Order: sequence, then C-alpha cells, then structure tokens
Amino acid sequence: MAMLKRAISIGRSGGGLSYRSLSSGKSKSLHHVDTLGMVKALEAINVPSTQAEAITGAFTSGLESVMEKVKSDIAKSEEYQSTRIAEEVRMLRADIATMQADRRCDHDILIHKVDQKSEEVIHVFWVFQGFTQLKYEFQASHYGVLKVAICTIASVTATGACIVFLL
Repeated sequence: MAMLKRAISIGRSGGGLSYRSLSSGKSKSLHHVDTLGMVKALEAINVPSTQAEAITGAFTSGLESVMEKVKSDIAKSEEYQSTRIAEEVRMLRADIATMQADRRCDHDILIHKVDQKSEEVIHVFWVFQGFTQLKYEFQASHYGVLKVAICTIASVTATGACIVFLL
C-alpha cells in the first residue's frame, strides 16, 4: 500500500515569503507572498510605512502559523493513517490465525470421525467374521448331529430287529 506523503515547505525568498506544497517529494505548486509589494500597496493607499510593515508582518506571521498548523495536521493524519493501517493488519493477521486454527480443528474433527468409522467398520468385520465362524461351526455340528441321529436310528433299528428276531 503506497502512502501519499505530503509536506509543506516554507521559506523566505527575496523580499517575501514562499511556501510550497509537496506531494510524494515533487513540488505541486509554489505560492509566493510578496511582502515588499504588500507594504508598497498599503503605502499607496496612505497607510503609514510602519503600519504597512506591521500589517504585512502580522499577515506573514499568521500565514506561517497556519502553514505550520497544516504541516502538523498532515503529520498527525499520516501518523493516524499508519496506526490505523497497522491495527487493520494486526486484526487481519488475527483473523487469519483464527481461520487457520478453525481449519486445523475441523481437520482434527474429520480425522477423529474417520478413525471412529474405521473402528466401527473393523468391529462390524470382526462381528461378521464371528458370525461366519459360527455358521461354519453350526454347519459342522449340524452334520455331526445328523450322523449321531442316523447312527442312533440305525442302532435303534438294529436293536429292534434283533429283539423281533429273538422273539
């Protein structure tokens, strides 16, 4: 951000007072108050020489005061602007830091949720594996029970046939 620098240069030149408004180091305009010409103009309208010089001195003194006040106000304005800009930069940096922290927090929450879901999937997988194992054990025991039932039926039948044969 480029700051617009303004300054006012006041100086005496010849028989008068000159002031210059400066902006970014370049002279914008040159204003010259011809104090000697002013005294002569006042004398031309019958103002005594001492009064003309006093009026001109008061005028140039007032002009110098005003110009110094303007320079002071410009300096204060520039200081205020730089302070305000520094404060805005500080606030923007704080906002950026907050957004980064929020993003990190959101990222951590997302990772935590993914971890939870992964654990749930693994748990479901192990439960499914357990059910599959139980299914195979049930099928194996089912065939075992059928074998025992068939053997029992065969034994009972053989025993019944022997009893019938013996009778």
